[in-house]
Amino acid sequence: MPHPSPRSQRTPEDPTRQPSILQLVRDGLDKGRLWILEAAPVWFGHGAVKPCVVCRLRIRVQSIQYDLPVPRGTGTIPVHEECYRVWLFESDRRR
Repeated sequence: MPHPSPRSQRTPEDPTRQPSILQLVRDGLDKGRLWILEAAPVWFGHGAVKPCVVCRLRIRVQSIQYDLPVPRGTGTIPVHEECYRVWLFESDRRR
């Protein structure tokens, strides 16, 4: 099942156009909301209906959710499988 587009975010150039996951990841990395991934996810499985840290959409039960460790802290954050793969790709590219 394809990843849904974030409905709450629009690009400045075209307020009706949705940003891609890559655009969301790059923006998050540039603004410090996301970080360069170093570690593999600690857990993955069916979604727990929590919002994804990248696209902010809830991860549905029928989707795959990764729980990533928070840097310099305890706990994890939920990420869609597709959002994780794009975030990992961009992290590798920036390293």
